[in-house]
Amino acid sequence: MVVASSAATPPAANRDLLQTIPQQEDHYPDPRTLPSPPPTPELKSQLTLSELTSGKYVSTTARVVFTARVVFLRTVERQDVLGSKLIFSGILEDSTFKVPFVSHRISFPLIRNCVYRFRSAYVHEFQDKSILLIITEYTKIEPRNVEDYREFIWTPKIESITRPVRNTTLQGVITTVHRNSGLVKRCNNCKSLIYDSCPNKCNDGWRWDLRVSCRLYDGSGSMKMVLTKDIA
Repeated sequence: MVVASSAATPPAANRDLLQTIPQQEDHYPDPRTLPSPPPTPELKSQLTLSELTSGKYVSTTARVVFTARVVFLRTVERQDVLGSKLIFSGILEDSTFKVPFVSHRISFPLIRNCVYRFRSAYVHEFQDKSILLIITEYTKIEPRNVEDYREFIWTPKIESITRPVRNTTLQGVITTVHRNSGLVKRCNNCKSLIYDSCPNKCNDGWRWDLRVSCRLYDGSGSMKMVLTKDIA
């Protein structure tokens, strides 16, 4: 039995888990490129985080969970049409998934582990199919009083991972260790594995690296898992 904590991609995705998933909140889209919000903020449908659809304004209720590298709230300075501005960034979680977010409403402070309802927040999708929830100046934020937080805590299972997600803990059994595990040659530039030459035609040399390529099964499904040298 193993417990793995890492960035995870959907099991059907044909990509190496060692590939770095960018920090979504560091690459949020220019607010000027977002479509206008709907004429009425009172949306009829309310979605869970696992049901979010890109390119739309949605309403959802979730618990605010901030990333482990900050004590309370991360503040980021960015440039837009009005010049330099501050935004908040963190992670939202409910019982179905967790999603990174950025908030342009810095006048509304969010408190860790509190539950809020967000009305008319925009869903942005990146090329790797990961998503970012954007809280704009038009988003309505309503605090919710919740006695039982279990409704807003996600217990990850492989079958529930439909999009790339960071910092996820999975528990399961390693069923297969692939033959390309062990000492490998890795490109100094693009970090790809090298057999004869770099697949991306880099000319920056290579270095030895240690990794374990395997398959993790947790009862709901299985997925490819790569353990880097620090874990391997």
